[in-house]
Amino acid sequence: MPQWKPRVPLPYSAEDLERVVSDALRVLQEIGLECPHREVARRLAEWPGAAYERGRVTFAPDPLREHVSEKRARLAGFPQEDDTHFTLGGCWAALYYCDPLTQDVRPAASQEAAQMARLWDARGLHGIVPVVPGDVTPALVTLTAERLALENSRFLGGSLPVADAEEVRFLTDMNLAAGRRYQLLEHVGISPLRLDAGALEVALLFQHNPDLRVTLGGFMPIAGATAPLDPRSALVQAVAESIGFDVLCSVLGFPDGLGLGLYPFDFRYGAIVFGSAEWCLYHALSLQMTEHLTGRPVRHGGFRSTGKRPDPQATLERAASALWQALLGVRHFGAVGQLSTDEVFSPQQAVLDREILGYVERVVRGIDLGPPEVDPVELIGAGVREGSFLGVMDTVTRFRDFYHFPDIFRHWTVRGWRTAGQPSILTEAWTRAQEEITSSRFHLADDQARAVKNLYAKACAYLQGRPSTAREEARK
Repeated sequence: MPQWKPRVPLPYSAEDLERVVSDALRVLQEIGLECPHREVARRLAEWPGAAYERGRVTFAPDPLREHVSEKRARLAGFPQEDDTHFTLGGCWAALYYCDPLTQDVRPAASQEAAQMARLWDARGLHGIVPVVPGDVTPALVTLTAERLALENSRFLGGSLPVADAEEVRFLTDMNLAAGRRYQLLEHVGISPLRLDAGALEVALLFQHNPDLRVTLGGFMPIAGATAPLDPRSALVQAVAESIGFDVLCSVLGFPDGLGLGLYPFDFRYGAIVFGSAEWCLYHALSLQMTEHLTGRPVRHGGFRSTGKRPDPQATLERAASALWQALLGVRHFGAVGQLSTDEVFSPQQAVLDREILGYVERVVRGIDLGPPEVDPVELIGAGVREGSFLGVMDTVTRFRDFYHFPDIFRHWTVRGWRTAGQPSILTEAWTRAQEEITSSRFHLADDQARAVKNLYAKACAYLQGRPSTAREEARK
């Protein structure tokens, strides 16, 4: 029986994509990457066809094409990701917490940050804590978030901004005391086409330390602000930055990747935008180009919105952008519970995102178009004889598989809703989140907990006695 699964047609032909790549290679040849880190610049300049002059590293096109082709061939050897199952992931660490009882958006208390870590632990998630504690000084945010992750989850921690190498050492020791391995993430790409010398220095310092894992973060070009507004030109810059970043990782020996993103800018409010109509359009370009560069469809995406609370704006932007991504092939969704781009975390939204994903999955699963297994005239006749189709065997045997039944977004009538006590969706979502939090039974062993707290106290003394960094001032 034929089945229709809806998809969104992609904008570019293979020839169009190759022309974008060619222009991106011209950017790397004629403009190159600004690299103020002398040692990194020297190592990049030793790459075939590269040169370093007046603070910028430029690259000849042919070695870059060969590099991309080799990467595509290597990735082809890995199994393709499943495109039938939809899954939820975590999110980036938010600076603010949307209070489930008052809907006030404010810094999270450490106890609340610990509860949200337990929410993620109940879901078995790895990676970054969902919200950072806001009741400590800016200098202690990363350190305290790490302690809460170690004390309240099995797999969370790492990847938050660090002030200096000594803080990295304290974070590493805290993880070792808890029987884990610290994850250091240094964002080295600054659009347009510039590398961060300070981040590179910290990454190189710890690169070969077996007690932690170091990864580099790439570029985030924002159309109209840090990249051209013109969509094709913006995509050319994004491709140039992605290929340049991949070469950088290869030369330095860090985990690499050819993925890219392209983000719109709101000229009224002066901010990056997630989840808008323009975001969806730019994202289609990013997904198609990533697949062209890697030879693999992109299965990972995220819920996107600039709404500050789980409200109508957030619902519109998250549902629309999630459905759009799914129709483009995305199956695993991160940024769960994450609002206002990445500033706010809401446990209620983290529950409602599951409802949104169920809706999206049902649309993408599609419908059978026929021919039907029975004669339609016979089937219609059976319904006429019964007076409805509720008891017809075709309905009885198929309706459970055909229909999606939401858990919270119920389809009842006003009468049914009133009979049930007019339940509030947000109240139900918070109840579900609390049930998940309670189900987390993780407990750090007593001796490990004592060791972590002792190291935390020493690290606090060090960080509080050190002058504030630019990152800490920005947090204020």
